[in-house]
Amino acid sequence: MRRKGARVVVAGRRAAEGEETVRLIRAQGGEGFLVTTDVSKAAQVKELVERTMQKFGRLDFAFNNAGIEQEPTPFLEQDEETYDRVMDINVKGVWLSMKYEIPAMLKTAAAPL
Repeated sequence: MRRKGARVVVAGRRAAEGEETVRLIRAQGGEGFLVTTDVSKAAQVKELVERTMQKFGRLDFAFNNAGIEQEPTPFLEQDEETYDRVMDINVKGVWLSMKYEIPAMLKTAAAPL
């Protein structure tokens, strides 16, 4: 990553784990920072992309891998609240991320690194 000049923005709900990831990136000579983000919240995803653009001036790549699962539960015992939370993070979170990432990527798509 350092040899290729990657600058990394780590995003996630758990700040401690995110800061550890940033620490590891920096220990290898890379550049990165954390934006604590719940991808099911549009305002937080928008802020994530805005802060990325402010800091680095571009967004070239995104790895949208947030996801949760519920405890294995018989279908008839599953509740709607848990279903909604899983769908909000696993599906809506990717959709929201792409909604804000793609326009940012298109702004600098032709610009040289």
